[in-house]
Amino acid sequence: MSEYTPWIWSPEYQRHYCYRVDPETGETKYLWSEPVAPAESAETYAAPRSTPAQTILPQTGSGSSSGNYTYHHAHPGAATAQPVAPLPEDVQETVGGDKPRRYIKTGRDSSEVENLDSRFRRVASHHHAHFFRRGRVFKMLWTEPAGRDAPGNTRGSTHFSLVRFNETAYSEIRRFVVLQNKGTFSQCIPVQTYRGQGATKRGLVVEDHAIIYTADPGIGAPTPFEGEDITKHPIRVQSSSGEQLESASRVNFGKPYAVEHNCKVMDVGIVGDEHIHLLVGYFRQAMDVPL
Repeated sequence: MSEYTPWIWSPEYQRHYCYRVDPETGETKYLWSEPVAPAESAETYAAPRSTPAQTILPQTGSGSSSGNYTYHHAHPGAATAQPVAPLPEDVQETVGGDKPRRYIKTGRDSSEVENLDSRFRRVASHHHAHFFRRGRVFKMLWTEPAGRDAPGNTRGSTHFSLVRFNETAYSEIRRFVVLQNKGTFSQCIPVQTYRGQGATKRGLVVEDHAIIYTADPGIGAPTPFEGEDITKHPIRVQSSSGEQLESASRVNFGKPYAVEHNCKVMDVGIVGDEHIHLLVGYFRQAMDVPL
């Protein structure tokens, strides 16, 4: 069990905090001190007298940490629990949605803990070559730093959370298509709906996108949105688990990701044999690199 850091002053929240990282799960857990009185400052407000005792905190009660979703625990003594911390002011003023809900929230207001669907599982190492092959479509919990330029344009405002070093991260269930298995990870391209806008979202490189859809052979693709101007041929996916892609789903050949094979994933399907060659050709066009 890792130890908590020394107390750190947060100018934004006007209180001290500390954290520890679980070496087995990578989960980060925070403790916050009592709020500082308005007349006090970082110079006059002394840090709590000691670092929290290194006890194992219960996973039920005031909160827990799940992956990069950070929740705050109470600790008897110097530190007390803070409700789930709000986002920094600059993010609050730019993301869309209901301000009171601008932090990671579950489907039930009575709980701050939500477990990942049990169907998301790690693929056994001896099955990596079979599962992570070209054309495989899967989904996973994806977390990345939250941009500050214009967060919230197409992102649900409840998907933000505070992580290590008091920074903001964004998490969502994201879908990917495997382009190439690299042994311990795969080079993949993302599938997104852009909150139902498809490739009509402002700022996209439309020519890097194609419609991607789940259907049996011989079933036509969804019609592009008005003004979408997609020129690439639609990509058909044969569902292997009953999972269906939304009609606004678009695959972006110009934005590859590296996905580690030890992550929890859920199978969606496999690109139809008649369209596998398009993955390679369209990726080369977008990236201008051999594959």
